[in-house]
Amino acid sequence: MNLKTKIISVLIGLSAYSFAQDSSGEFHFPEPETTALSTPLSLWSTQYYIHEFRSGGAIPIVYANGESSGLFADTCDFCTASLEGTAYVTDSLGTITVINFAKSGDSSFVDCRACKKYASSKLKVESWGKTLWTKSEGFGDGVKNYRLIPFRTIAVDKDVIPYGTVIYIPKAKGKIIELPDGEQVTHDGYFFAGDTGGAIKKNHIDIFTGIYSGNPFSDVIKSNEGKTFEAVIVTDATIINALTEMHTK
Repeated sequence: MNLKTKIISVLIGLSAYSFAQDSSGEFHFPEPETTALSTPLSLWSTQYYIHEFRSGGAIPIVYANGESSGLFADTCDFCTASLEGTAYVTDSLGTITVINFAKSGDSSFVDCRACKKYASSKLKVESWGKTLWTKSEGFGDGVKNYRLIPFRTIAVDKDVIPYGTVIYIPKAKGKIIELPDGEQVTHDGYFFAGDTGGAIKKNHIDIFTGIYSGNPFSDVIKSNEGKTFEAVIVTDATIINALTEMHTK
C-alpha cells in the first residue's frame, strides 16, 4: 500500500465528512449572478499544502500543552511543516498522525536557516523553529473552528477578507483538479476564507491544496505580489451557507 493510499485510508476513519466533500457535485456551483456579487478585489496568491514525512531525526514534535507527541523530525521536515501549517507524520508502525500548527513557543527547537532551502529566505524563518503543535484530523484546522478543505479553503488577512467570506475567482473556474480520493473534477471558482497565516497580509491570499503540492491554478497562483488577478466577494446565501457548512466542524 503506497503512502497516498494509506493517508486516504486513515483519513476516512478520522474524518468521513471531509471525504464526503470529494464528490464532483461539491465543485459544481453555478456561475454567480451579478446581483450575488459584492466587493471587487485585486489579489495575489501563493499556495500551501500538507507536508508528509516519516518520524525520525532529533527534533521533537511537542504539543501546545507541553506534552510530547512521541514523534520526531529532522530540520527541514520540521521547518517545512511549520511553514505549511499541517503535516502527516508516519511512525515506525505506519500509523499516520495529523499535526497542526498551534502557536509559537518561547524557545526554539531548531534553527530553520540550517535547512538549505530556507537559508536565504525573506520570510520570518526564525519563528518556525518555535512551533508547538496540536493533534488534528482530516486535512487539518483553520481559524474559528473551521476545517481545511482542499481546493476550497484560503488563508486571508481578515482586515481585507473577513473569515467566513466566500470569494469567486473567474480565472479558477474551469480548472481541472484532482481530489484526495483521486477523482478529477472541474473547479467552479469559489473559495472560502477559513484560515490565516503570519505572511498573509493585505491583498495576499494562500490557497490550500491538501496533499497536492503542484500548482492546480497556474493562472492564479503566481507567488508574486505583482501578479494580481480579479476576484469578487459573493453574497449568494445558498453558496455561502453550503461552503460554511462544509468547513464547520
